[in-house]
Amino acid sequence: MWVLLGALAVAGSYFLLRGRPASQRFSTGSVDRGDVVEVVGATGTLEAVVTVQLGSQVSGTIDSLHADFNSTVKKGQVVARLDPSLFEARLGQARANLLAARANVDRARSSVEDMRQKY
Repeated sequence: MWVLLGALAVAGSYFLLRGRPASQRFSTGSVDRGDVVEVVGATGTLEAVVTVQLGSQVSGTIDSLHADFNSTVKKGQVVARLDPSLFEARLGQARANLLAARANVDRARSSVEDMRQKY
């Protein structure tokens, strides 16, 4: 019993002495202009004031961005432009496939014509 009371007394005195505020120190200086030399570090989650879901029909790398955080945008305004190199490469590949298909059609026609003459 006495051991329990002694332990409570030690714990209570520890919490009372630990809660004392340290003396505050202030320093003053003159006002002047200059570069910011201090960096503020913080942890936490940033959240936008208003969040708008934005989507596109295609995906790709952004080439240029025409809106920034909290920018006001209007209906029909271009917000971002995608890098066209992937689309241009796909277009070139599709054109090459079209030319190859046309060449196959011409070859098939000439084969049919050749078979007709041999028949």
